[in-house]
Amino acid sequence: MDFNAFDFIRDGLSEELASQGFGPAVPLEEEEGRAEMFSTGELAYSLLYDRGKQRFELRSATLDSAGAPGEWRSLSLWLFDEKEGTKGDLESILNDFLDVVRGPKRVAMAQQKKKRGKDDERTVDPLFFCNRLINLFPELREELNQEKILYGQVRFVAFTKEKVAPKMEDLIKKYPESEPVSKLAALFDDMYKNGDMNLRAILTAVLLNELSEEAFGILREKFADELKNASKYSRKLKGKNIKPEKKKKQKQVVAKLSD
Repeated sequence: MDFNAFDFIRDGLSEELASQGFGPAVPLEEEEGRAEMFSTGELAYSLLYDRGKQRFELRSATLDSAGAPGEWRSLSLWLFDEKEGTKGDLESILNDFLDVVRGPKRVAMAQQKKKRGKDDERTVDPLFFCNRLINLFPELREELNQEKILYGQVRFVAFTKEKVAPKMEDLIKKYPESEPVSKLAALFDDMYKNGDMNLRAILTAVLLNELSEEAFGILREKFADELKNASKYSRKLKGKNIKPEKKKKQKQVVAKLSD
């Protein structure tokens, strides 16, 4: 490669985070490899390239009163071979990292609109949700790309029903008490709270209703009250054919000619 992979991703993150009020990247001492940190107030993000494991990692942490980061929490991991990796691979990694750091900003926008009584203007959409699912199911990235190639867009209802639901079912039943299942439940809670109407419908009427009773029960117990209650009622519609409301016939007005 004729350019520095770390700098490419660092520069892309810098531009976005600067717009959110974060300061410029500063080097971090890491045994695993090269790392730099962006910070503002009490929050920090860091970019790490682990040379031994050949992967990029985006992390977050809170800062203490002296501005030092606490324990880093991993937000997204991507394998990348410096010798064989392409610029296209780096663009995919950067786009995913950008989605992660934009998440709090988009959620804040949705929450602010909610405070103004504009629930129908929520900004978290099905594409944002699908991109977040890639952290739990990495194979979805390629499947999303194939969906776009075949159809020119993502058919969110069909895609989540055919590609996402089976993966959820398998994960929940095999590892019911695992961290990934807890993360999946937390993601559903967040997306339902801040998602637009299309996303809310996909979460409840499509994905949760595709799960078996066993898998649904396990996941539902991990939800917060709002989604736990909503999923209870949407589950009752599982398998039912909902007919659209019939339009009322309008009275026909006939003009009567006068003699």
